Amino acid sequence: MEYYSILNFKKEPFSNSPEPEFLFSSPQHTGCLQKLEMSVRLRRGLNVVIGDIGTGKTTLCRKLIQNFSSKPSDSAEIETHLLLDPSFDSAIEFLQTVALMLGIIDSNNQESEWQLKEKIKNYLFAKGVDEDKIVVLVIDEGQKIPGDCLEILREFLNYETNNYKLLQIIIFAQKEFNFILKKRANLFDRINLLYYLKSLNFKHMQAMIKFRLAVARNFEIAPPIFSFWGYTAIYLATGGYPRKVVSLCHEVILKLIIRNKNKAGWFLVRSCVSDMATPLFRRIKWAAAGFVFILAVIFPIRAIILEYRNDPAYKQLPEAPIVSPSGKSEPVNNTPETINTASIPSVAINEEEKQQENKMPAALGMLTIRKGMTLWWTLYNIYGETGPKIIDAVVKANPHIKNRDRIVTGYIITLPSMPAEVNPVKEGKFVVLLKEGKDIEEMYDYFSENRYQKNIPSLVFSPLWKKKEASIIYSVVIDRCFNDSQEAQAAINRLPSPIAVKAKILSQWDADTVFFNRKALQH
Repeated sequence: MEYYSILNFKKEPFSNSPEPEFLFSSPQHTGCLQKLEMSVRLRRGLNVVIGDIGTGKTTLCRKLIQNFSSKPSDSAEIETHLLLDPSFDSAIEFLQTVALMLGIIDSNNQESEWQLKEKIKNYLFAKGVDEDKIVVLVIDEGQKIPGDCLEILREFLNYETNNYKLLQIIIFAQKEFNFILKKRANLFDRINLLYYLKSLNFKHMQAMIKFRLAVARNFEIAPPIFSFWGYTAIYLATGGYPRKVVSLCHEVILKLIIRNKNKAGWFLVRSCVSDMATPLFRRIKWAAAGFVFILAVIFPIRAIILEYRNDPAYKQLPEAPIVSPSGKSEPVNNTPETINTASIPSVAINEEEKQQENKMPAALGMLTIRKGMTLWWTLYNIYGETGPKIIDAVVKANPHIKNRDRIVTGYIITLPSMPAEVNPVKEGKFVVLLKEGKDIEEMYDYFSENRYQKNIPSLVFSPLWKKKEASIIYSVVIDRCFNDSQEAQAAINRLPSPIAVKAKILSQWDADTVFFNRKALQH
């Protein structure tokens, strides 16, 4: 019997191996993954993730690779190679390793540096142009890369077409790599994404521990392992660094088993902390840190509550139903102590505004999450981008979403109205409309079913607010602006017959149309 099964775990919750399934999607880790994935798919070239020891870089690296291989379509499109230790003695040794990873066999090890570069370049052109594949080189422990190898990476970035880089490079490195990069301006200027990972705050650290415990139990409901003060002791001892948190929690689990206990509080966690300081200094440090933590937690919360209760908009919040994952509405009793988070936040409804005609709804509609859908990609399809502002607004409008990276099939999500500041179509251009309607479920299904069909170009799902009609219309258009109607008609003629017969050519939308998708159509 495994030791962790004594506490009803199916697997070890705090292993020191970088297991992707245990990666907690904190806002910064989720944001980093999303930006890296988008950069790779857009073939932007060089991306660098920098973080202190124990901030989760290696686990993030494995999760990214897993994401690229989780779907058969991605596996066929994206070719990923992982380099764990880039500390090479020479540039030619680095080139030989890269060539071997790519499957370019060097039978006699006699090729020169130039010959190896040519082989790699030809391979990348064959994969990227002829086969339309994305080749990704992921490097962990990037701070170990020698200077001459960094120069070769810079040369790899010169292998490109007019539209994209042929090799996507992602480097995960410790903080000292930042100083190395700044000394190499010709490489630093080529970085598409430079992301800094930080330690977790108390709230996110607590959520990370709970998440790992849930994964280890296959998400079965069980009594909590840590008390609030147990979490507090962990945070004070680790500073919120994921690796330190995992190591300490592992020691706590072992001590729970040894002592035949099922819950860890302040004193048990503190007894697991390895500290070389004297006992007296250790007691003073813990007492002082605990006092500071209590002040930091209690007083800001009290100030926020008082400030909120004094806000004139506080009493104007409307009553609204909470939409459960099953789609049923549940009544909400708003008392002076109850805030209805199901309604769109920060909107105080004025009686005069409610009576105004043609007022834009607070929400675009409600969409059911189907199998295979993710929150991030769904919001990207609807709003044209998925930044923290958009995700936060959607999560606030849907309090039943507990983990923004693990949306549950069957959930019904409310999509808040967030107008785009750009018109996706330039004046004088033409657009091909495939279908439009007032049912968001029907139109989004149509968009999802046809976007990857053969002989159908890239599509855009575009919600519109038409003031004259006082309604939101959902449109599916080809992702391109055409110079004239003849060019647009030629695009329609290339579509499958069942879709072509219903397609329309638009010269422009009404001037008072409000767009919600931020993506500008291609030219």
